Amino acid sequence: MTLLPLSPRETARRRLLDALRREGPMARVEIGQHLGMSPASVSELTASLLDEGILVTEETGDQSSGLIRGRPKVRLFFADSLGSVIGVWTGFNRIELRLVDSAGRNRASRHIERPLRSLGAEELMDVLAETITTFAKDTGAADVKAIGLACQGYVDTRDGVVAWSPVLGTRDLPLAAGLSERLGKPVLIENDASAMAFAIAQRSPDFRSGRTACLMVGDGVGMGFLIQGELYRGARFGGSEFGHVRLRRSGPQCRCGGRGCIEAYLADYALHRDAQLIAHRPAPTLLLPGEEAMSGIVEQARAGDPALLNLFREAGEVLGDAVSILIQTLEPDHIVICGPGTRAMDLLRPSFEAALESQTIPELRALAAIHVVESSLDLLTEGVVMQALRELDLDLARLKAA
Repeated sequence: MTLLPLSPRETARRRLLDALRREGPMARVEIGQHLGMSPASVSELTASLLDEGILVTEETGDQSSGLIRGRPKVRLFFADSLGSVIGVWTGFNRIELRLVDSAGRNRASRHIERPLRSLGAEELMDVLAETITTFAKDTGAADVKAIGLACQGYVDTRDGVVAWSPVLGTRDLPLAAGLSERLGKPVLIENDASAMAFAIAQRSPDFRSGRTACLMVGDGVGMGFLIQGELYRGARFGGSEFGHVRLRRSGPQCRCGGRGCIEAYLADYALHRDAQLIAHRPAPTLLLPGEEAMSGIVEQARAGDPALLNLFREAGEVLGDAVSILIQTLEPDHIVICGPGTRAMDLLRPSFEAALESQTIPELRALAAIHVVESSLDLLTEGVVMQALRELDLDLARLKAA
């Protein structure tokens, strides 16, 4: 079914709901200042949203002395009874799930170890649908409105297709349509680096202005790019596969099939592979090591293992080269290095900073603020949950027929 465009009044409702979703609870005067609306317009809009049960009020005041001084400030936010959404991340043989209510509060989460790469298209979608259904049932999920799913690889967000993913064994997978048919719910899919970028921007107002490039390092290397807090997408795919930019033609093997990609030096599987070779152990396949294995390598390097220190020195140089490319091609205001790979940032930093300074035009380098955000995989499900909530808000913004 094709939905009609929003009317002017519905558009105003959508703007107000979007502001609350981004900024959190606000008083009416704050909403007006944020959106540039008159007090009368804000009062009219919020009155109808309160009457419909979409928004609720909460009172705050100066309680530093144990007393509320003056008239309490009434803030508005979403009711938590408007339904729920589920966020899913598919990693290498693992699934992360998160349930939140309509106010964005976490209600439950679950981690599941499950082989995925060996599954065909139909079996994979059956497994994911069954996993989501079981999670919703076990957690007592109330009126699930939408599901958001993050996946590594070439993700076509417009058509809901995973064209290729290193963690799945099938190409051109119509994942959104397949899951929606099985679950009877709207499903949106997103590249995982873009999902993490979106979550980080929701947590940090500084990253919601200007241009922000989030470089996610961990299972792979990906990039999410935001302009004024909104994800910038390519012509087809939702995220930049920046990790597959080739730095050296004769470099190490990448799991995309090429050689010398940024990811082939920085991703967990690459560092683990090279650490195994250094220790004269059998070379592993390009499958992903666990957090325990990666933490062990990092601790050995911190203890002074010269070969492992050299491994992280080279990885830091590649990270510096990668960030230099970002600065000189995109001129972002902020670059955020995030993901599980930040666990070793103390080992990467000296060579990273040296490579960055030597490879970057000084005038451009001065424009970009670089941040390291220690981040867990929770941000991946948080990112798609936030996007699913915005889809819910779009439905809430529509005026219901009398």
